[in-house]
Amino acid sequence: MDVKNTIWSEYPKLRASLIKVQKLMKQQVGIKNEDIKSAIFDLFDAGGKMLRPAYLLMFADFTTMDNKHKIALAASVEMLHTATLIHDDIVDQADTRRGVETLSKKYNPSIAVYAGDYLFVAVFKLLAKHSFNLPNLTKNIGSIERLLGGELGQLNKHFDFEQTMDDYIQNISGKTGELFAMSSSIAPLIMKQVHLSELAYNIGMDIGIAFQIMDDYLDYASNSETLGKPVHEDIKQGIFSAPVLFALEIDHEYVKALVQNEQFDEVYTFIQESGALTKTKDLAKDYTNKALRLINKLPEGETRNNLSSITRKLLERNL
Repeated sequence: MDVKNTIWSEYPKLRASLIKVQKLMKQQVGIKNEDIKSAIFDLFDAGGKMLRPAYLLMFADFTTMDNKHKIALAASVEMLHTATLIHDDIVDQADTRRGVETLSKKYNPSIAVYAGDYLFVAVFKLLAKHSFNLPNLTKNIGSIERLLGGELGQLNKHFDFEQTMDDYIQNISGKTGELFAMSSSIAPLIMKQVHLSELAYNIGMDIGIAFQIMDDYLDYASNSETLGKPVHEDIKQGIFSAPVLFALEIDHEYVKALVQNEQFDEVYTFIQESGALTKTKDLAKDYTNKALRLINKLPEGETRNNLSSITRKLLERNL
């Protein structure tokens, strides 16, 4: 068992905890169907960033929660994230994820659906096993509902050339920000540290928004080999991320005509040459800086330093 993402090599204590998280995740997969079990293990082993459990573990360090409960919470968050990725890939009809075939491509969509559904069940079984109380489970359900709301909001805006940057931020706040926010705030909430939980939630939300903006930036600043997934797929499906919205602000009618005529290579070129990518990176930087200012309100020490360091690295990543 190992954590493949090289970002954690600089943080050995955190890396050791993430290895325990991965081990616990696999222990929770007790399904007898070997195809579904293999499908889930394939995705666990694909080398995800493990960011959400990492942020959970770091914020949990500001509490007196015991290590066993920290690892269980972190595993539940990463399994939840993995389940949403499986379902995203089915909806998007994606062939690759993290540089490898998606479950629906490698096996079939039915296996992928069952695998995602099983992980949702495994999440709540693990939470119940560790006796996390009902109000906290209810908050988790609320976060999942807002996550789904972000996905649905994005769906409602397909090929909507009049959508605003505020619409985009609202959708990614649910789609991506909510799970980062929940991951950051749930341990303090359980330990009844209300002020810390609220601060952690806001930090996690800003980090999640910045992370998604950078993902959308990389879709237009990278190629499929670098990114490990097909690029420019969103715009073909009518999903207008920050680079496209900034391009529309710069020359609305021209970019609209390109999209309507399915001239996606020309859209890509315009985004790169018009300054839309620079505006997108600056927007991600704004949210990163908001998170960093809030992180500075946390107690001083190694954990706060790690939070700041990792959050800065996310802004400069290339995959």
